[in-house]
Amino acid sequence: SSPTLATIQGRSHAIFVTRMNTISVDPESGNVRFRFPFGDRGATVNGATPLVFDDFLFVSSSYGVGANLSQIKGDGLKELWANDDVMSSQYSTCVYRDGFLYGTHGREDYKNGVLRCFEAQTGSVKWTVPGFGVAHLILVGDQLLLLDVEGKLRLADVSSTAYRELASASISDSTTRALPALSNGKFYFRDNGSAGGKLICLQLAE
Repeated sequence: SSPTLATIQGRSHAIFVTRMNTISVDPESGNVRFRFPFGDRGATVNGATPLVFDDFLFVSSSYGVGANLSQIKGDGLKELWANDDVMSSQYSTCVYRDGFLYGTHGREDYKNGVLRCFEAQTGSVKWTVPGFGVAHLILVGDQLLLLDVEGKLRLADVSSTAYRELASASISDSTTRALPALSNGKFYFRDNGSAGGKLICLQLAE
């Protein structure tokens, strides 16, 4: 997965999820600040980007690895919870807003992906949307953009009480597995069509 750069309690952390571990490195010296086991051997993927909010670190995977929330304390950390029941994200990254995490739990190849909201510090699940599939999420103010692997783009409220979809559109006939981006009202995504797929830009807002 891609690394995350964060400053916590005056210390800089470059945080990586590798094949078998989550590691924080001092970006100036290269010294390891902390490390903990995260991953498994075999046909597994650690694709979700490590997520830092306040002084907390959240990492997630699937394949029996699950999710882990820890609190960073200086050059160490304290694990708050870890399991494979709350969030088992195959490669998509959760987003954080006002004490809650939102993401897709499950695997694309198993066709068991669900959209889920859960309380960050406890792992308590607040709501689940069955049959949603695997999707990438982008937080835009108090709304979510969600692009699933079948090329459907949705706009929804950010709410810990219920999933409220505001609009949806089919924007691709091909698989859309790559991470999308939003910049100045323009939505960029790559499909997995023939000849390497296409990079597409949609104007969503002026």
